[in-house]
This record gives sequence, C-alpha cells and structure tokens, in this order.
Amino acid sequence: MLSVLRIRDYRLLLTGQFLSSIGDWLLLVAAPFFVFRLTGSTMATGLTEAAETVPAVLLGPVAGVFADRWDRRRTMIAADLLRAGAVLLLLLVHTRGEVWIVYAALALESTFGQYFGPAQRALVPNLVGRGPELSAANSLGQLVGGTIRLVGGPLGGVLFAFAGFGTVVAIDAASYIASACLITLIHFRPSHKEAPAAGTARSPQATARFTEDFRIGIGHLRRTPGLRTLFGVAAVFFTGNAILTALLVPYLRAILDTGAQSLGVLFGTLGLGFLLGAPASRLVVGRASDRTTIAASLGALAVVFAVTFNVPHLAGDVVLFTLIGPPAVCFLVTADTSITRRTPDRVQGRVSSAYLAVQGLATLSGLVGGSLLGQEFGIVATMDAAAGLIAVSAACALLLPRDRRE
Repeated sequence: MLSVLRIRDYRLLLTGQFLSSIGDWLLLVAAPFFVFRLTGSTMATGLTEAAETVPAVLLGPVAGVFADRWDRRRTMIAADLLRAGAVLLLLLVHTRGEVWIVYAALALESTFGQYFGPAQRALVPNLVGRGPELSAANSLGQLVGGTIRLVGGPLGGVLFAFAGFGTVVAIDAASYIASACLITLIHFRPSHKEAPAAGTARSPQATARFTEDFRIGIGHLRRTPGLRTLFGVAAVFFTGNAILTALLVPYLRAILDTGAQSLGVLFGTLGLGFLLGAPASRLVVGRASDRTTIAASLGALAVVFAVTFNVPHLAGDVVLFTLIGPPAVCFLVTADTSITRRTPDRVQGRVSSAYLAVQGLATLSGLVGGSLLGQEFGIVATMDAAAGLIAVSAACALLLPRDRRE
C-alpha cells in the first residue's frame, strides 16, 4: 500500500488532502456545537450539517462536466482558495440571529468543494494508473482519513472548548491555502490528446455541447453493468449514516449528558478504526468479489451501529466506534475502486460527481429526516431505524452482478 507514495505527484495530492481535511474535521466538530450553544435547537444543529449537502445535490452533476473540461489541477487550486474565503465568513457570527451566516458560509464552502471533489477523484488514476496502485491509493486515502479522524476529532473538541470557535475557523482556512500551495507543485499535465476542451463561449452551441457532455456521462452510468445498483446501495447506506450523524450531538447531550470533547473522542476512536481498516482493506479488495465485500461490510456496520446506540455509556461507545472503521473502509475503498475502474478517463469527472451528488442527496435526506424523526419518535428509536436502513443496503448489495471470483 505504501509503495504508491513513491509517486511524487500523488504524495503532494495526498498531503494536500491531509492538511485541508484536518481543518474540515476541526470545523465538523466545532460548528454543530457552536450552533447548538447559540440556539439550543436540535433542528438548527442538523441544518448546520445539511447546509453543506445542498450544493452537492444541486451542483454535483454540473460540476462534473466542468471537471472533465477544465485542467483538474487548476480547478482544485481555485476551489481551495475560494473555500478558504468562504470559511472566514464564519468569523462574523456572534449571536443567534446571525446563525444564517453559518449556513451560508458552509453552503458556499461546499459549493466550491463540488468542483474540487470530482477533479481530485479524476486526477488520482492519472497519477497512479488503474492497476494495483489504484486500490492502494484508495486504501491509503482511507488511512489518511482515519488519521484525520483520530487527530482532528479530539483536537476540534479541545480547540473549541479552550481556544474558541474563531481559532478553529482560522486553522481551517489556513489548511485550504496550504493545500492549494501543494497542488501547484504537481508536475502532471494532460497531454494535448487528453486535454479537456475549454468550452467557455456563451452560445446555443456551447449550451448544446454542455447538454451533450452531461448526457454522455449519464449514458455511461446507465449502460455500465452494476454501476446503477452500486449507486443505489450507496444511497441507502448514506441515508442511514446521515440519520445517525444528525442525531449524534443530541445523543451526546441528551442521552450521555456530555459535550464537544466527547464528540472529539468518538471521532478519534472512529479514526483509529479507519487506521486499522485501511491495511485490512488491502487484503480484502481484489481477493473477494465486490459484491461479497460490500454486502459483508454493510452488514457488519448495521450490527455495530445497532449495538452502539443501545449502550448508553461513553466508554462502551468508544470501543464500538473503533469497530465501525474496518467495515466502513472496506465498503468505501471497494466502491471507489469499482467505480473508477468501470469508468474511462474522459467521463471520470462526470461519473464521480454523480456519485458525490447521490451521496449529497442521501446525506441531506438523512440529516433533515433524522432531525425531524428524532424529535418526533425519540433519539435512540430513530438511530435504531437508521441501523435497520443500513442493513437494507447490505441486502441490496447482493443484487450486484457476480464476477469471476464468485
């Protein structure tokens, strides 16, 4: 897995991802508690997370077309700098009446992220190829993600509690700027044959070509065996996962009677699970079939989630959160690798953005639905229903086509 680090451009990309994601995780912990402290509202807290998912639903597929047209490296640099500016708007919020600025700033940050995400995902196979190095890069990305959760979660809680929300915001903005600087050092440039078309003219012809580009991406998704089913499985899973995410802060406050530091600890143990899961995923991915790996991983997640939120004790939840990581990594790596290998480079951005849009729509539905259902039926009962939804996604994974390893 670590052999892929010999590729210089990939090292730069991964380091940039690490720095910017650290800042994101600090804010992920701090922002919901900041809003909850200002408003005391479960709904307002859920909307904090929902604000980041709306742009993915509205802009995701559109951004993917441009990710395939524009220079992906430059797109990522511009997106990072714009995200830094959006995050700094959070420094203007001081009262309950200004909470709308939080939603607007997070929505803007996510809007620019819709261009960054597909460009990054499409650039990875350009840097490492589509052979064993691709699954190694995806596993390493999850390893970095686990490290970020391990460090960023607890650090976000500590910084929010002792240094204040403004410090967290400043660090997040600085991390985006650092990421942009690293991406400028990447040597890779598309060849003339591979170079994306500029297509900036505002004309009926440009509109028609944009529509045609979009149609080609959706056509690949519809024609490729297994992709639609995989997208559907992911949609069900991310909906259930978002319901749990929406209710995690209320669960900690109302059920466990604890605060931001405990959320950071849980995210840290989740990160430890991801660290343990990344090497394990390299043993699974490529040996077991995609169908078997995804169904087994989601089934294991459903069981762990069902147990976790019916054990109202922080120490027990800390242990159980560690067990979430390995099956989650196996699912994410298998899904990402399968989608990339089934998609040619010319439409990689469009398919990646469609996948991110599915995640965004599912996450938005789960966040809003979880907040409403949690108030109506209770926090733990709604979390149990979310675990059941993840079990449904595991069953749906059995509909994926068989491959030669089965």
